[in-house]
Amino acid sequence: MAIFRPVMSTGNSFFGICEINILSYKDRSNEFDWADVFIDVTVQQKGSEYTRNIKLAGSFDKDPEGNITGGSVLKRMYTFFDAIGCKAGLNVKGEWETEDGTKIENIEEYLNTQWINPNIDENDPDYIAYVYKEKPKKVGDKAWTRVYHKIYKNNEANKAKLADDVKWLKGKGVIKEATDEPSNSFGNTLQGSGLDNL
Repeated sequence: MAIFRPVMSTGNSFFGICEINILSYKDRSNEFDWADVFIDVTVQQKGSEYTRNIKLAGSFDKDPEGNITGGSVLKRMYTFFDAIGCKAGLNVKGEWETEDGTKIENIEEYLNTQWINPNIDENDPDYIAYVYKEKPKKVGDKAWTRVYHKIYKNNEANKAKLADDVKWLKGKGVIKEATDEPSNSFGNTLQGSGLDNL
């Protein structure tokens, strides 16, 4: 009988700049009082059986008449829409419409019928995105896996562009990643146990 030794991983390919396909869109804006826009985009990474989500969510800045004057969610949403080639958007009243001004009754249905590739290739995904473990707000909280909302078409030039974007975003503190460093309480339990020498 042969000796069994598990295969040792040489790294995790499911973090960092990853190739992704868009599987679906869900409009969740009615679920939250604070969300004028909440589009939940389900994506799948190359080689993974699990899905992840990109959240395009936030509220608008409005004038006294209730017209939209801004809001950071608009930049996130339009950056994402530009990446997929979608020219739809919101008018100043917060209503969805196409580039030519045709009203969109249901943005979820519109995105799912118009902006999903019907010929998805699992081995050659359409887009790239940055996937990371987000630093918890409090010590002891779980570090959640996030997919940053800025995506690009999948090619080598865009991988370099996204790498530059991520470096800038980290430098500005927009992307805050969890580290593998143990908290003080966990670290103290290792001292003297012999495990700290591994």
